[in-house]
Amino acid sequence: MIKMKKEVNKKRLCSVCRKEGHNKSTCPVLGIQKKSAKSKIINIKHNQLTYQSPHVINLKKKEKNIWNDVQVWQQKPVAKEKRVVVDLANMVRQANNQSVIKKIEKKVVKPIAVSAKVPVKKVKTKKNYRNFILIKKDFFIKLNQSFVSKIEDLKNSLENISYNLKNAFSIRKLAFSTLVILLLASLPFPSIAYYRSVKDTSNQVVEQSTNAFLSLQSSTVAAFQSNFDQAQYDLNLALQSFNNANSIIDKEHQALQFVVGLLPVVGKQVTSRQHLLAAGHHLALGNTYLVKGIKESENFDLSINDKIKILANHLRGAIPQYEEALQQLTSVSNEAVPVEYQKSFQEFKLLFTALINDMNEIVSLSSALDSVFGDKQLKRYLIVFQNNNEIRPTGGFMGSFALVDIQKGKILNIDIPGGGTYDLKGQMKKEVEPPLPLQLSNNRWEFQDANWFPDFSASAKKIEWFYEQNRNTTVDGVIVVNATVLQRLLKVIGPVENEIYNLNLDVDNALTVLQQEVEINYDRESNKPKQVIEDLALQFLINIKNLDRASVIKIVSELNEAMTEKEIQVYFNDNNIQNKFRNFGWTGEITLTNDQQDYLLVVNTNIQGQKSDAKIKQVIEHQAYVQEDGTIYDTVVVHRSHLGMKGEQFYGANNVNYIRIYVPAGSTLIEAGGFAYPAEEYFKVPEDWYEKDLDLANYEKEIGIDPKTGTRITSEFNKTVFGNWMMTEPGETSSVYFTYKLPFKAWDVNTKLQKNWKDYLVISNVRDSSRYSLVVQKQSGINSDFSTRIIYPTGWYPVWSSGEEIELARNGVEYFGQLNKDLVLGLVVENNK
Repeated sequence: MIKMKKEVNKKRLCSVCRKEGHNKSTCPVLGIQKKSAKSKIINIKHNQLTYQSPHVINLKKKEKNIWNDVQVWQQKPVAKEKRVVVDLANMVRQANNQSVIKKIEKKVVKPIAVSAKVPVKKVKTKKNYRNFILIKKDFFIKLNQSFVSKIEDLKNSLENISYNLKNAFSIRKLAFSTLVILLLASLPFPSIAYYRSVKDTSNQVVEQSTNAFLSLQSSTVAAFQSNFDQAQYDLNLALQSFNNANSIIDKEHQALQFVVGLLPVVGKQVTSRQHLLAAGHHLALGNTYLVKGIKESENFDLSINDKIKILANHLRGAIPQYEEALQQLTSVSNEAVPVEYQKSFQEFKLLFTALINDMNEIVSLSSALDSVFGDKQLKRYLIVFQNNNEIRPTGGFMGSFALVDIQKGKILNIDIPGGGTYDLKGQMKKEVEPPLPLQLSNNRWEFQDANWFPDFSASAKKIEWFYEQNRNTTVDGVIVVNATVLQRLLKVIGPVENEIYNLNLDVDNALTVLQQEVEINYDRESNKPKQVIEDLALQFLINIKNLDRASVIKIVSELNEAMTEKEIQVYFNDNNIQNKFRNFGWTGEITLTNDQQDYLLVVNTNIQGQKSDAKIKQVIEHQAYVQEDGTIYDTVVVHRSHLGMKGEQFYGANNVNYIRIYVPAGSTLIEAGGFAYPAEEYFKVPEDWYEKDLDLANYEKEIGIDPKTGTRITSEFNKTVFGNWMMTEPGETSSVYFTYKLPFKAWDVNTKLQKNWKDYLVISNVRDSSRYSLVVQKQSGINSDFSTRIIYPTGWYPVWSSGEEIELARNGVEYFGQLNKDLVLGLVVENNK
């Protein structure tokens, strides 16, 4: 008997849990999820401010793509060379006939009398050299130049003339040019008319090229201003002008254009114009990439990461074209450009060089920005808001902060505690002793005082450490923003009104109004004085998002300037990203100097002085005095004037300041004075069981205490540090000074003696020289008036300095300016004894 095969019924599985007996609509798992979803509490917040919904569909007419009309530049196909017999006599005859016709057509014009030559006197420019005079010592210099040195100068002048003549007329070039001149001289007299015709043609070429360059310059400006219609028009105009210039060269006098280019007199003009034309072609190609990149990156549907990638890719295509154009421009003489455009052309070359450098930096930064904005994974940052009216080492007191989550260029979450940094108070897992000066306000080191170190990377790590100890979570980096950045934003977006808090913020009143709101007008019951910061931050983000294209560029420019002046400083745990931003000078770190370099950083810390730094004007005076043996003594004087009134709200308190000056490592304190100290009973002593902070012990290594003044001497960040107190009452000015010896000399005495011994044996024109360099870093949050004097002994005079702002004197230099960013000064002096 045949057994029948039993049928197996295949049961259908649930698409959610993959189990039998039910489907998706009756799945218990989905039911649980739905149930939990239903139980979610939805908070509804009524806001009087109304904003347009992002979901409103704006049906616009299909716009014509204006870039389809931009012609693509193409290399003209090169025709095969053909041997052609040039009938030079016929060419000269035709040119002569044209010249005669022009003479016949000319009207009779009354000749203009030639004025007599005006005698021109040579004016010798005098440098107002003067001697520096030190306190308690006169310092005069006699200019004695020996007969031998005059002979040496005459010999050098003759050698320079001979060298220049050799470079200007090489034997091979001179012979070839002479042959061309003899060839032209042997032709009949009418050949001069043909030469003039060639010169007129060259003038037409440069006119078309110059017009094209101005159009390209205009198209670049229009592109950066997002005026793409104007950019297209200017780009087309430039391409047309270059085409006209090419047509002139190809159709008229191509042979003699080459010949004239070899002549020593006019050849430079012709070759310059050829380089100008070549530069224009490359610039036009570069602009095509640039304009297209800016246009595509302004698509509002793209994320920040996508916009960065698009712009960087187009810049990579534009930069080689721009670099080739710049190379061609270096061969263009100013005299080859019409007189009325020479100044603009020279300025354009300088700006164009800076533009290429900026583009290279943007491309190099693009990969780091991708990571910062969470291209591959979510990033979490602490953004700390610093009030520079209460100055602290990294720029100001840490009053508020935000925790920001960002991924794929989009902000996923912003958390700004209503109580500011004090919301973390008392939540530490460890109790650590604060730095000694901070014990004037607290016997325990807490989050709000974490920015103690002037090197921002060190302070950022400490901020991260405190946050992790309080909230048991880590972050990917720290960004500090000074209150002055708010004024920069208001400068671009205009006044901001907030109906909830009844505020009207503008550039002039923003800081004062917010100070009043968070200190006085906040709700005492909710006790969230910084809640207004969160509400205004969201409002600012919306306003910035709705800005037009031109305003966005202004915002970027303001932020770039803020980072240059240390109003914004960044730190990232990723070393690759940190190194990229360090190269731009945006990380706020103490500069590492070499062993033979002078250095100065003045750091102020307001402790219990309220917001009085808003009324403080600071002046820093520096002087380096070089002794006869090369030893250098520096003196730094700091003046702080309190312009506030006693009892004035927020700003009328005594300015209590712990001042530190950072100088080259190994410097020795000679003298100091002018200090004022808080009373000892105001300091708060830490408990015995508080731990010593390991980072503080690592960064600050005690060297000693000056017995006369109590000045504390430490070693920090490869620098020697002198620290002490100064107090300034409203309406008063206080001054402190430090005199110290640098650990190096202006010159090596042994080398100098050896060189002088050789001078006795042989005739030599080698003079003793000394190089001096000074690096001055500014503290974030304060702009100071700064001056320096570098003074050398009698007989030494400056031969080179690093900037036009430096004023030369007989025995040194002076500099006066505002210290709103880091400064580097250099000087080379020679001994004329």
